[in-house]
Amino acid sequence: MDPDMVPTLAAIVSAIVGGTAGEAGKQAWTSLTALVRRRFGGDDSATAIVESPAKQQPEEIAQVLVDRAHTDPEFELTLAKWMTDTVHLIRHTHVVHNSIGGSAHVNGPVVQAGDVFGSINFGRS
Repeated sequence: MDPDMVPTLAAIVSAIVGGTAGEAGKQAWTSLTALVRRRFGGDDSATAIVESPAKQQPEEIAQVLVDRAHTDPEFELTLAKWMTDTVHLIRHTHVVHNSIGGSAHVNGPVVQAGDVFGSINFGRS
């Protein structure tokens, strides 16, 4: 698994754990937890981290899962499929409402988006 997948996986985890992915996120997290339990059992750092996600930063959870994927090709394939399915699920069930209103005064770039999987760059200042 590409190490660059850590930020993408962390963004997915953040959306799910933070609640912005709604019911679809809860279902996705349940499926990830089941996937990790089936693959590694109950006595594993990957299992422990997905069973108590609120105690960890999304980047830490993503790093543990990607590290496990580096050493387990079957898990790597399954995790990659889970990520693809989850991004698709979240994008199609996640409603985003962006607005700048009231007496707002904006003095620089603004990004209004839903979930961002990757970097946003405004160039040099």
